[in-house]
Amino acid sequence: MMLRDVAVVPEVETVGLLSGTGRITAREIRSPIALPRFDNAAMDGFAIHADDLGAPLPMRLALGGRIPAGAPRAVLRAGEALAINTGAWIPHGTGAVVERERASAEGGRIILEARPAAGRNVRRAGEDLREGDRLVAAGTLLDERHIALLGACGIAEATVRRRLRIGVLSTGSELVPPGAPVPPGRIVDVNRRLLAALVQFAGPPSDLGIANDTLPDLVARLSRARDLDLDLLITSGGVAGSDADLVQRAVTRLGGETTTLSLALKPGKPVGFGRIGRCVALHVAGNPMAAIAGGLLFARPLAAAMTGLTGAGTSHPAHFAEAVPHRAGRTELVPARIVRHEAGRAVIAPLGRGGSASLSPLVAADGMAEIPPDLDDVEPGREVEFHRFADHPFVPRGPLWRAT
Repeated sequence: MMLRDVAVVPEVETVGLLSGTGRITAREIRSPIALPRFDNAAMDGFAIHADDLGAPLPMRLALGGRIPAGAPRAVLRAGEALAINTGAWIPHGTGAVVERERASAEGGRIILEARPAAGRNVRRAGEDLREGDRLVAAGTLLDERHIALLGACGIAEATVRRRLRIGVLSTGSELVPPGAPVPPGRIVDVNRRLLAALVQFAGPPSDLGIANDTLPDLVARLSRARDLDLDLLITSGGVAGSDADLVQRAVTRLGGETTTLSLALKPGKPVGFGRIGRCVALHVAGNPMAAIAGGLLFARPLAAAMTGLTGAGTSHPAHFAEAVPHRAGRTELVPARIVRHEAGRAVIAPLGRGGSASLSPLVAADGMAEIPPDLDDVEPGREVEFHRFADHPFVPRGPLWRAT
């Protein structure tokens, strides 16, 4: 439902390749050349003429000189060997490149005791990529691997989606910022940083702070989403439906709309979704484990959809190593760690179940196991989907928050 109601941001920009890490491509990129560009030596050694590959052993060849990387293409004559460096242009007539350690030197000659196979240690032009091959698909989050490949093909810039303008707000009069004194009965707000980190791949969020549980304060802070022309607003807390939960009323006061979704989900319910003007608004529950569930299942996919990112949020099949109690009728996310692998699949063990306010299990966990609603207690060996933390999109280096 949520993803049907959002569109990819239409604006694109061109960035230099060295600034492309962490950006999302707006269109596919194809190679303007073949790679390698020319036949070259795969390692340091000796270039041997094709006519000499069938010569009697031991093979004695005159050493005619050396070809460094970057030198013009040379010509190799039968009965002669040329020393060659890795990456150097293969001389005309070459049948193979023999590793240095397979040859011995004697009075201006090299001696080979074993016959090299034709084409040994020769990298042919175009064997890696052909001209026109796709290098990067549209919707790819560029990292160092893509930058290296694009650069090798002579590409200096890429067309990418503009970064999303995202705002993150926590609600609750009991919250204090990290690093501030914590009076009795108050707690430290962790949700803003947690949610900001989950969506930072789409653009560094704006910190909208902490709203008290009063309608005027909440309206004032939510109005910043309009002032900042945000694409996506994420709030935590204030959606449970009690008298103190004012998010929906504040959104309505600003002329927006929101729908509270009562999901069969533990942790993570309820979730609100709507808009304030053109800004997409997501409201997740306030307990930290519920917030991370909302971030993983809703905030990150929303941000990915709005930037055109493909392949985000992939899960993998895994098996439980032990029984896990579960009540049928709702989906449950359980922190879990990988204890071993069997037949190419992870075997996982649950960690720290029992409360949506618990954060310590996340540090030891490798991901979140998703128990579907049609299962009662899960027996050992049962296959479930596993959302690995290592599969999270690359987070660009730099400040967590956007300057506002």
